[in-house]
Amino acid sequence: MDRRLFFMLNRARAVLYRYADKGVEEAIGVPAAQVSLLFALDKLPQASMQQLGEALGLNNSAMTGLVQRMKTNKLIERVVSQEDARVAHLRMTSKGRDKMNAAKPLLSSLNKQLIEGFSTDEINTVLKFLNTVHARFSQTTGDTE
Repeated sequence: MDRRLFFMLNRARAVLYRYADKGVEEAIGVPAAQVSLLFALDKLPQASMQQLGEALGLNNSAMTGLVQRMKTNKLIERVVSQEDARVAHLRMTSKGRDKMNAAKPLLSSLNKQLIEGFSTDEINTVLKFLNTVHARFSQTTGDTE
């Protein structure tokens, strides 16, 4: 068993993301990155682009490209703030909401696949580990989501 944690986490993240991206895009025609932003917008409807980027772990240029592709696909729209005309927020369109809702059972199925064959105690240990990694290292990077 390979015990290089950083390497194995990165490897697992990459293969899981490719698998999820392919499945979601084939099923609903939207890549996983765009679905992730839709879920973030649903959770944080008044968040700024910067806050959404932080929640997704994306830098400004990646976030700008993602938002532009999603606007082109009519999944989101920019709305000028009523409180401050210099500020714009992103809002999910009805098409975006439909795509997000279509992704929910796919992601639920993926979560079931991830825990298959593991006991509740084993899953709790994995969750404790992942949450600890996030808490420990987000303190230095500012990533709080």
